[in-house]
Amino acid sequence: MTSAYFQEQYHIMHGKLPMFGRGVEESLEPISEADFHRPVGHRTIAQLIGHMVAWRRNTALRLRRLPRTKIELNSPEDWPDYSGKRKAEMLAELAETKEQMLVAVAEFDYSTSEEKVHPDYYYLNRNLLDGAIQHDIYHLGQINLLASLLNRSDNPTT
Repeated sequence: MTSAYFQEQYHIMHGKLPMFGRGVEESLEPISEADFHRPVGHRTIAQLIGHMVAWRRNTALRLRRLPRTKIELNSPEDWPDYSGKRKAEMLAELAETKEQMLVAVAEFDYSTSEEKVHPDYYYLNRNLLDGAIQHDIYHLGQINLLASLLNRSDNPTT
């Protein structure tokens, strides 16, 4: 497990045709501005992006051992209000937080990979590194599902 491995994972996730489907930009580019804010069920694509950005920022700070606020699950910090953000702003924040994660994984002390993230947690630093990528891929899948459902509702015959 090295910095190069995790940096490559972020490049793959943002690139074209990763193993899991479509990359971040490839997925988000064709979605209309309006569809970023149209709810499907209880979520919007904008909310999912805000959630991903919040956790990337927090995780990058944690990996760099810098001060950060604890995010309580289902809080406004966990699901920030992105209802007023434009698509271009959200894409810029995803790009910015990708760079923050690239810096964080480059600076991370890999000799601590087998140590607990925190004494109260059961998982290790290596789980945090993997989990950050898994978290983004999970929510990217949700974004693609919402986009598909929104596209289907706009074109009911497809």
